[in-house]
Amino acid sequence: MATKKEKQDLIQALKFAPRDIEIALHGYGGEIAVGRIDEAAYDYWRDRDDLADFAYDWDGDCDHVPADARFITDGCWYDVDDICHENGCEAGDGCYITVDDCLESRTIWESSTDISALDEQGVDVSDHTHFVPEETEPEGTCIFVGQSIEKGTFFSGRVRITQPFDHKKLKISWMDCDGWRLISGVEYAGEEVEGYDGYSTTGKSTEFRVYQVENKAEWDAAAELEKILADIPLIEGEEIWAQEAIDSEPETWNGIVLTKWWPGDFEPIHRGEYEVFAPGDQWPFPQRARWTGRRWVINKKEIEVSRWRGLSQPADKERAG
Repeated sequence: MATKKEKQDLIQALKFAPRDIEIALHGYGGEIAVGRIDEAAYDYWRDRDDLADFAYDWDGDCDHVPADARFITDGCWYDVDDICHENGCEAGDGCYITVDDCLESRTIWESSTDISALDEQGVDVSDHTHFVPEETEPEGTCIFVGQSIEKGTFFSGRVRITQPFDHKKLKISWMDCDGWRLISGVEYAGEEVEGYDGYSTTGKSTEFRVYQVENKAEWDAAAELEKILADIPLIEGEEIWAQEAIDSEPETWNGIVLTKWWPGDFEPIHRGEYEVFAPGDQWPFPQRARWTGRRWVINKKEIEVSRWRGLSQPADKERAG
């Protein structure tokens, strides 16, 4: 039998006049292209400050640039995008999503586009991809990153509703391109919202850079963590836990000592691969995850970690097999 609230909701739904709602994204954002370049091009541009001139060289004025450093043609920097390319509103503080009732000409819901803020309100933000070369590309890969930073409205689209608006029926897709989180799609009640006609922004700046993916070797984490523990005052109850972490018999992997398990809110000092457990894990074996220096990732998907451990020294590839 339906509850009193369910009956009231049904009555309100039956009395509801169908209408359009307009969903829009505002604030800062822009376009980013990330692609691989030759080492010769990287070596030429790594210490120069005129990469922006070359990126916008429509007329071939940069004739001083050597042929092997010309990875952009006709000023089309955005075509260097074999890793990722996205255009949209930032998924972060300072940007916001609004929903307007077109029949009543008023805003009925709004929120920051910060992923955590949306998730806390029940908006589906589970559809996301990561394209971070430092996590996925082999050591030594040379990378170009071009960004056009803009301000304004990045998305505005309408959808027909026959029941009162429910923000929990929103789904926001987003993409992480080299650390820049941009919203890539909006759905409502399973229907994709087309927002191509709502793009109205003003260019603020551009940024262009090249870098090389660094060595991903492991590290002597145990010694560094012991130094940190020696310098940081411990609150009551932590002394016993910390001493056990240092003094107990170490585990090994292929002859290499593993660090002890550390809580998820204690961030690793170095980027790299770790064994981890996620909150609520019932499976007795750990997973392999990568710490990027900002977040935990498995197969390009961001995860939460309740505890982690790693190698206490670089792995010998020959011994590790």
